[in-house]
Amino acid sequence: MISIFLSIVVGGLLGHAVDAGYNGRLMHYINSPQSEAIALFSPEVVQKGKGGWRGEHAGKWMYAASRAYERTGDPQLLANLVSVADYLVSLQEEDGYLGCYRKDKRFYHRPGPEAMVVDWDTWIIAYLIKGFTETTVATGDPKYADCALRLAGFLHWTVFDQGIKIAQTGMHSGMAGCGMLDPLCDLYKLRPDPKVRALIDECLKEMDETPCLQLISLLVKDYDVSLIGNGKIYEMNRCMTGLAKAYQLFGDERLLQACLNGWECIRSTHLTTLGGPWGGINCCFELFNRPAEWAPYEITETCSFMEWMHFTWEMLQITGEGKYASELEKTAYNAMMAARAEDGDRWIYYVRTNGDFGPGADWSCCWSSGMTALEDVPVYMYEARKDGVYVNIISESSTALAVKGGQVRIDQVSDYAHTGSAEFVIGEVPGTEAMPKGAWTLAVHQPEWASSFVVKVNGKEAKAAVKDGYIRIRKAWKAGDRITLEFPYEIRTLERSWEYSNAGSREHNFSNWYNGFTKHYVTFCAGPLVFATDHFDKFAEQHPVFLTREQIAAASLIRGAKPSDLTLKAGDTVLKPIAQMPAYEGPMCRFIWFQIQ
Repeated sequence: MISIFLSIVVGGLLGHAVDAGYNGRLMHYINSPQSEAIALFSPEVVQKGKGGWRGEHAGKWMYAASRAYERTGDPQLLANLVSVADYLVSLQEEDGYLGCYRKDKRFYHRPGPEAMVVDWDTWIIAYLIKGFTETTVATGDPKYADCALRLAGFLHWTVFDQGIKIAQTGMHSGMAGCGMLDPLCDLYKLRPDPKVRALIDECLKEMDETPCLQLISLLVKDYDVSLIGNGKIYEMNRCMTGLAKAYQLFGDERLLQACLNGWECIRSTHLTTLGGPWGGINCCFELFNRPAEWAPYEITETCSFMEWMHFTWEMLQITGEGKYASELEKTAYNAMMAARAEDGDRWIYYVRTNGDFGPGADWSCCWSSGMTALEDVPVYMYEARKDGVYVNIISESSTALAVKGGQVRIDQVSDYAHTGSAEFVIGEVPGTEAMPKGAWTLAVHQPEWASSFVVKVNGKEAKAAVKDGYIRIRKAWKAGDRITLEFPYEIRTLERSWEYSNAGSREHNFSNWYNGFTKHYVTFCAGPLVFATDHFDKFAEQHPVFLTREQIAAASLIRGAKPSDLTLKAGDTVLKPIAQMPAYEGPMCRFIWFQIQ
């Protein structure tokens, strides 16, 4: 597949969130070497030994800032990015190490060859490699890739000369250490260095040979993800993102099968209605539940949905199939939007489908992960492939793409999220090459919720082929052509049953009085949106909203003066899209699952 991304402006619900994140955390949290998250790397702070896992914010910010600069061309953001990246480069030690751990606390100091060093030193290094690699792409300056290569060279020395196991440098059955596969693949794609390749091969080997992990073999055997390693969602998704990238680089079919099985397992069993991978039943909030377990208090860590989107994007790049685009869209409109605050700075640590919020502080890993996810979304939205333009996330937007030897502008001008209508206008890109000559394809993914569609070209109904989950219209397009896809915007209900029978002395998620009950729940969706109410439902004490079957069947959408003035009424309960209920605004709770009376 060929993906050429030139420029994009995002509007609507998603655009509002992207703009808020850009003007919020991206511009404020880190903007100079004096920013607290960068000062962690200064010799004075490192010597105090207070950096720890917090060092990951630097790499995440460089990655997100680079993507934002590629999108906007903002000179102030570029100045911030260069000042931070240059400062970090200046701190790199002679042996290549760059991090925020004091020398005696670094991962390569361990009591013996087989000792597990469960800390975050290599995790931070991996994020720095990712940040420097993307900074090179954004700025064109090779010194940042040089810094990343020296970091990789340092890792190579510790692994191949010092005999340190990558899996033994990080937590969660070795997945935190092996998660460096993802940025190493990014770096290798940019700079195919033999030491980087050797590290990639070692990561793959240790993922499979570490006794408590065996990630590739177990995924190939179609094990449920909750039964692999310790089931940690974020780190496992990051490892699978790396597997998908390694497959694209080197073509090992075992890696592809592992990725296909792992992705389908998560999609079919381990996603909330909002599109986030979830845990939280009788164990850690951040570990996959066993496949048969469900409860209305679904919990998704913001870091986990960010990495789920990364993994899903790579699978879309490999297969070209629309089902991956549908999942990206679902997560973007719901899990991501439900985690963000209106100010663009803050993020919920844990998004619960029912219950109170799980807010974090500005040091929370999730606050930078949410910021990163926002800057990834514009990249996911459009692709230029060999035969034309593919739309993966439908939103009001304008983009310019290189297609078949020419350039074309695509404007999506309708409020798809609230109406189900996607209207695209073809245009020229001023001051550039001519538009593509001859016929080319405009392909729009068919959302998984849309059972049917109507296509119109310049106001007249037209035929379209559906292949691999995309609605494809092919012709010799000219400037001013308008293509409209109408999807049925109707209420959809999803039902689940909660069979709770596992009470015990260590119940910290749910009250013991639930024991032995079977309760039936329903949630409401329309178009790409999931609907919620701010009814108070304390996490450990159930205060449900009850709906009868008659009230569920009679539920209706209520439209105001603008398309975005959309609510849903079921009985006496009024709901609105969870995408329009930002965290930290109003009641600190939300509620999407309603108990059937």
